[in-house]
Amino acid sequence: MKKIVMSLLLLSCTSLAHAQLRDWALGVQVGQPTGVNVRKYGDRNAFDLTLGTYGGLLGGTTDYRQGRLKGVGFAINASYLWYAPVMNERLSLYAGVGAQVTSRRYYPSRFTNNNDYVKNVGIGPTAKLGLEIVPKTTPYSIFFEGGIYAELLPAFFHFSPQLSAGIRYNF
Repeated sequence: MKKIVMSLLLLSCTSLAHAQLRDWALGVQVGQPTGVNVRKYGDRNAFDLTLGTYGGLLGGTTDYRQGRLKGVGFAINASYLWYAPVMNERLSLYAGVGAQVTSRRYYPSRFTNNNDYVKNVGIGPTAKLGLEIVPKTTPYSIFFEGGIYAELLPAFFHFSPQLSAGIRYNF
């Protein structure tokens, strides 16, 4: 993985053309969350929306409120991003804040049967940092990002790491 990232960075350094970013991008991301990603670019900002799954890659089973969260749930993540193009705009660094709504199965320890669960809906803020690479010859961009989700309701400040990578088609 380290060799791939270094190769992509080297490739982006050798390019002298301007980026192929357009107004919109549609893609997929794998990680936490995994799903369909839509991005609307502005001047030096962007709105980012991901619809997909949560809890499958990082934390299929985690301690949560006197019980456990298990399995994969649904997630909606919306973020407002600020980005800074570097290396002739072939590489963009970005950071942002947003909100996330999640839905997963919660298995409280008070239940005697291990198969009894409660459907849990959580909401809280997110923060993310990312890197987007725009190859010279295609309308596609590759991205890597990481951040944190801090659930406020129902578990106050239950932290969950978020790491993902993906590809977008810019149009």
